Amino acid sequence: MRARERGRLSGTTAITVRALAYGGRYIGKPVGFAKVEIFGPHCSEPLAQGLTNQGLAPGTDGSGVTQLIMGQRYFWGTPFNSEQATAFTAEIPLEEPAVLEFVATSMADPRIKVQCSRLAAPGVALMGSRAVVLILHGLLTDLLAPATGIQVNEGSSLEITARVRLMCGSRIEDHFWPVTSFDVRALILHEGMQQRLTLNYTGTPSVFAAAYRFTSPGTYRICVQATEADGNLGRSKTVEVIVK
Repeated sequence: MRARERGRLSGTTAITVRALAYGGRYIGKPVGFAKVEIFGPHCSEPLAQGLTNQGLAPGTDGSGVTQLIMGQRYFWGTPFNSEQATAFTAEIPLEEPAVLEFVATSMADPRIKVQCSRLAAPGVALMGSRAVVLILHGLLTDLLAPATGIQVNEGSSLEITARVRLMCGSRIEDHFWPVTSFDVRALILHEGMQQRLTLNYTGTPSVFAAAYRFTSPGTYRICVQATEADGNLGRSKTVEVIVK
């Protein structure tokens, strides 16, 4: 907002930023949209920042229509119209042409962000088909169980359960994102040794699970890593299980 107020005094350039999920849909309400920051040359503080939640059509969640984005008429990765995606638009004060840096961060997983640089000029709006479009790669990967700090007895078994979604929040369940395109594994670290346990699709959209038996006492550190055939990668936070 401060950037907008300064812009009204000095003359501004309107710039729109949109966020899309690689291999998926728009970054919309189901995942909290994306945070956008716009930096000027040699600036440590953003000229403007906000969420890509502007332009949300009534009755929609900002993710876009799956069939139009992922269907036969629009193979993902080829140019398609992203103007229906929600956006962040700011008025940026520019006295001369400058290379601006644009950063988009996933609100669902702030570890995931992407940035690009683009030349902007005073009075030349970057909106509509000329808007800045940022593509967030990765998979939202959450370890649902076990809970961190849980204590179990030696020889006990627990089910390791994970949820894996596209960066836009789309679930793994149908022909657009088939289960066979994803490899989901638990990485289990104990006494310097790492084991990999394949998690199987449970039939519940996006949920994968498998049982693991804790054969010796100590602290086990567990996380889940998911990979998609197109190169998308996701990794959960790590939990600790104490075996007595």
